[in-house]
Amino acid sequence: MTLTTRASSYLGAISATCVLLAACMPADGAPVPPPPDSQSAVSATPPETAQEREERLAYEAAEKAYRTFRAEYDRLYQIPSSPSKPPKAITQNAAGPYLKVMMGFLTYSAERNRRADRAMRIAYVRPGGYSLEELVLETCEDGSRIRVLNPQGKQVGHGGTSALKLIVRRVDGRWKVWDGDQTVVARCAE
Repeated sequence: MTLTTRASSYLGAISATCVLLAACMPADGAPVPPPPDSQSAVSATPPETAQEREERLAYEAAEKAYRTFRAEYDRLYQIPSSPSKPPKAITQNAAGPYLKVMMGFLTYSAERNRRADRAMRIAYVRPGGYSLEELVLETCEDGSRIRVLNPQGKQVGHGGTSALKLIVRRVDGRWKVWDGDQTVVARCAE
């Protein structure tokens, strides 16, 4: 590369830089302030109100109660006997008609020596309605892969899939599954 060619290359690069800088400068020649720091920028999401926070925390506690109950219930349904009284994980997370019906089903299954081969799959849990003392969880339980077995391990039944609207209430300062409505569905619409 000759000295003239090299000088022309440098001049071209410098000219391009000047053109770019001129495009970024305001007409009055004042420097453009740097963009604001992302941490100090105003959030596009408004802050959570006290009521929204209370509702969010209630739903989180209600869902935890439901999932904890369901896990313990599934564990009990997979063993061949039923406890004489509901375990703490059950009574801390369910009460009222729901507890009575679900424990009745466990007792019924144990008396007939029936057990599930696996746990129910919870397809989703969604908020469905809220008040200070009661809320609704909409959920879908997919038991389509569950086989109901007799003591010899022979399949004598199968699980199903249900959409549920669960009523969860504050009982003794805790959110507990209280009651619910069940609708048999072909599959969970996630």
